[in-house]
Amino acid sequence: MANRIHSTALLEPGVEVGDGNIIEEHAIIRSGVRIGDGNRIGPFSLIEHRVELGDGNTLHGYASIGTPGEMGSKGDQIAETGAVSIGNENVIREFVTVNFPVRRTLTAIGNNCYLMARTHIPHDARLGDSVVMATNSLIGGGCSLENHVYVGLNAHVHQWVVIGEGAMLGMSSATVKSVPPFCTVAGVPSRFLKINREGLRRRGIPDEEIDRLEAYVLGSGGDATDRLIKIYANFIQENERCLEPA
Repeated sequence: MANRIHSTALLEPGVEVGDGNIIEEHAIIRSGVRIGDGNRIGPFSLIEHRVELGDGNTLHGYASIGTPGEMGSKGDQIAETGAVSIGNENVIREFVTVNFPVRRTLTAIGNNCYLMARTHIPHDARLGDSVVMATNSLIGGGCSLENHVYVGLNAHVHQWVVIGEGAMLGMSSATVKSVPPFCTVAGVPSRFLKINREGLRRRGIPDEEIDRLEAYVLGSGGDATDRLIKIYANFIQENERCLEPA
């Protein structure tokens, strides 16, 4: 399928574009960018430096991808090596920013993520698959969000923090410690509220398995060989300064 590129869009020499892409008015794509198949790049979007965009992604207007990592008084930076990697079937809404890595080799977004308007993916951040970030939610440099994480409206996460699989961060929360998998946290600073039972149910996890996880997390039992419990326990062992039930 042929690409549809608006006459006002700017593609510099050296851009690689697959098939079936729609590139809309006044989009700017600079040299070094590689684009797969079936993407839509909305009006006035900017993609620059070494960005690899997969297939079937939708970038709404004014998205900014691959811009220098924000380092405050140290100055904005573009590393000599590294790239921004975005997988497949992601939705990136208006005014989303995705910065170039500074200390790692990648700023990375997986597959099937939904980044609502004005969310920020900073330098060196890594998002797994099926991550949702609600409007105005922000994460600090180097953060890692594992699969199925939900970041609530206007929530903030401190730099270099890890948010475990299936965790949910409440609206307007401020998370300064790593959050174990499957937990719901909220507040300023964030505190453990409960197991993210609804998120697990939506993924088809049986209630009895969730019950065993909850018992383990709250210290009242649970089988350490259970799949969810093993994921939770391994996360606690591998990450320092975790936010756990009081």
